Amino acid sequence: MSIIERIERDYEIILASSSPRRREIVTELLGFKNISIIKPSFEENLDKQLYKKDPIKYVVDTCKGKSDSIIQELLTSSKYNTIKKPILVICADTVVIDSENNIYEKPIIKEVQKLNLIKFRDDLQPLTAATAVNIICWAGKLDYSITPFHEVTKIHFEKSMPEELIQAYVDSEDGLQVAGGFKIQGLSATLISGIEGDYYNVVGLPASKTLIHLLRIAQPN
Repeated sequence: MSIIERIERDYEIILASSSPRRREIVTELLGFKNISIIKPSFEENLDKQLYKKDPIKYVVDTCKGKSDSIIQELLTSSKYNTIKKPILVICADTVVIDSENNIYEKPIIKEVQKLNLIKFRDDLQPLTAATAVNIICWAGKLDYSITPFHEVTKIHFEKSMPEELIQAYVDSEDGLQVAGGFKIQGLSATLISGIEGDYYNVVGLPASKTLIHLLRIAQPN
């Protein structure tokens, strides 16, 4: 029996995210096949201006808000009054940060997406993709813990990318629902000349750190 199979035997795994990219990382890359999905109820509306000096704290605080909302659900939902085995819940939040400490989430509309991508291309400094993760280990209302960590990856945009290709990417409607307005996988990879750090952190979940922390929690000895 593999380590992943033993964790799944001993714990229920919940991903607190509706992101299909995070689900792929947890199931296809990390290898957890039997997971449940819960969407956090936390409104991601923290005032970004309060984080200009420390934008990483913004994503850390947003992730904490998400995990707190999940804990509240675990505390109040009758579904979790009695559990057959402990639960490991993975909460995460990802943002993009530019060289001026501006924080970018999902652009939602094409006009904002295009302005973002042009700014990223023209910025002389790399972008930072920051993901905060909280892993909740839940054994009951009076027995749970939270393990927080975060990861950063530097992203270099291709400076010679013509605006026509940026417009073509925007027209594809890809990236509207992800931080910064671009994905590192797929068509938008042509906008990027290189990265420094965990590739999967840019996708939405730092694969290596997440697995290491899950193993430490599930197998403390």
